[in-house]
Amino acid sequence: MKFNERYSVSSLSSSGLPVSSGRIFFTEKGVVDLSSVEVVGAFVDTVRQLFYGLPKESFVERLEQSISGGEDFFFLSAPPVNGLSGQVVRFHLSRMGKVSRYRYKLQNNELGLVILFGSYHDLMTNPNQHLKIELSPHFINSRTSAAVMAYLSFISAQLLVDYSAKGCAVHLACDYQNYSLPVDFLDRFSTHSRTIKTYDGVSSIDLSGLSESVTTYGSVNQERNYLIGKHQSVQLAIYDKSLEVIKSDKQDYFNHEWGVFSMGVHDPEKVTRRIELRFHHTVIREIGQGMGLALESFDKVVDYLTDIWRYGLKINRLKVSSTSDYFHPFWQFLMQDIEFTVPAQNIDVKRKKKDSVDPVARNISMLIGNLITLLARKGFNASQVMTQLRVLSVYSEIIDYYRSRGLNESDLRQAVEKGLALRRLIGKAA
Repeated sequence: MKFNERYSVSSLSSSGLPVSSGRIFFTEKGVVDLSSVEVVGAFVDTVRQLFYGLPKESFVERLEQSISGGEDFFFLSAPPVNGLSGQVVRFHLSRMGKVSRYRYKLQNNELGLVILFGSYHDLMTNPNQHLKIELSPHFINSRTSAAVMAYLSFISAQLLVDYSAKGCAVHLACDYQNYSLPVDFLDRFSTHSRTIKTYDGVSSIDLSGLSESVTTYGSVNQERNYLIGKHQSVQLAIYDKSLEVIKSDKQDYFNHEWGVFSMGVHDPEKVTRRIELRFHHTVIREIGQGMGLALESFDKVVDYLTDIWRYGLKINRLKVSSTSDYFHPFWQFLMQDIEFTVPAQNIDVKRKKKDSVDPVARNISMLIGNLITLLARKGFNASQVMTQLRVLSVYSEIIDYYRSRGLNESDLRQAVEKGLALRRLIGKAA
């Protein structure tokens, strides 16, 4: 894909030479002027940090005692402030169902943290991916990346023995005013996604529960909103953020943030649209492997956010026309002008799955696949298959094989679940 030449009013009225910061784009279809577009925010919207380790027995006992006693609140120690320790933070405590994949949830919206603890994929007496901490925008934006990880590490040390950061998912968002996407957006859009579903008049704009490859919704008098891709990979969401903050009761926070970011340019009376790229932790891991880096924690990822943003827009791209080799000017503007935390390092981002260092990796993969097929025929579920895997003498080699690929036992469990579902759907379990 190619970039269009960019000009400014001043360069056109003087030298006639292109300038990298120009808002006037010369395309094969004509001139496009984006001078009126206002970017009112470029934020790390969400971080989901995963930790691997062994749950502390004493901490689990405290959780169970609180729940059995009908207590709604639970207290964790907070990092020392100005050298003063002894601070505590109050969380709302609840027990979770298996759908959530975690047993307990500790939530403090004022602080901006949701702690999910105790994986259902393994026993609490085994080390595993037992901790996921979800960070809100105001928690992230009020701290440096080092301070974020220091806070999360302080919490992890209270919950886990021998904890280690093992996976980081990030959502990057650009908020803008004074621009509407082309009405034939999908005709000009290029993506690996294949399914397109349209919903008109949807009342809620919460995108978190949707997983279709491409979903659009809206009404006759409303610009369409899009959800492209699946949450397990790279997902692109384009929607009316000013409407969403009303529904989520976050107007004061976002109007303040937009005003500060844009130095007062943001107009609360106008529609604010958002383009958001959501990168699953496996995608971030594979990007790191492509660069020869271990991108398992937020402080390691932060220096590459702008390059990761550009990668997401490159694989999900809007073109000048359906047959064009050029980026649409608005997409080019997003790729070249938007930065997150630090400028782009101009890295050619490529995803690469780490090659296994185990010489019998192929045999292990076949062993797992054949075992799933045999047990699927007998009606075993995922938990039962995992139990049968653990009694094998080569189970430690299976786990070593997964770890050599930057994965863990939770990833094996997910592979088992997917394998069982596929075999039942295509008839191999009959």
